[in-house]
Amino acid sequence: MFILKLILIPLISGLIGWITNKIAVWLLFNPKNPTRILFWTFQGVFPKRQSAIAERIGDLVADELLSSVSIKQQIFTDENLSGIVNFVLQKVDNYLETEFKEQHWFLSIFVGDGTKTKMKSELERKLYESLDDISDNFHDYVENKVNIRSLVAQRINGLDSDQVNNLMNQILKSELGFIELTGAVLGFIIGLFQIVILFLMD
Repeated sequence: MFILKLILIPLISGLIGWITNKIAVWLLFNPKNPTRILFWTFQGVFPKRQSAIAERIGDLVADELLSSVSIKQQIFTDENLSGIVNFVLQKVDNYLETEFKEQHWFLSIFVGDGTKTKMKSELERKLYESLDDISDNFHDYVENKVNIRSLVAQRINGLDSDQVNNLMNQILKSELGFIELTGAVLGFIIGLFQIVILFLMD
């Protein structure tokens, strides 16, 4: 009889621990819609708090992952600025050598190489000044024109409950499985302690 208790009690305790954590994990995602049972209304944690979660993720992305400072550091490098300016100057140079000559052939006679060089030099200076101005005020540009915080929150809030649940399941799959397994292991260990207590009491 004691041998039977020695086998069954830890197994049953482990099963109870696993089932309990399994239910707890299920309640994170379900019910997807508010469900009333007697005097209580239930809804899964993630579906119920989707708006709050969306705002927190938006804050995290905007403040930590894609902050205006980090984006600025990636975009406004010397190499990128030079690339932008050279691209624009190349387009201007191509225009002066082709379309301008075709469309304004009479004026092109009076626009020599020296004038073109001076125009491009002045344009280059203006471009760098404009890019420096954008770089210096980049935080305001991002907040007013892009607003990453609001964009991320809106995209998450725009997901239906199934999409949110699938997304969270994909992200937390291994962690949730570990929680369920931990419940089984802890239940089994508690069962062993119960066996020890019963043995001491006998």
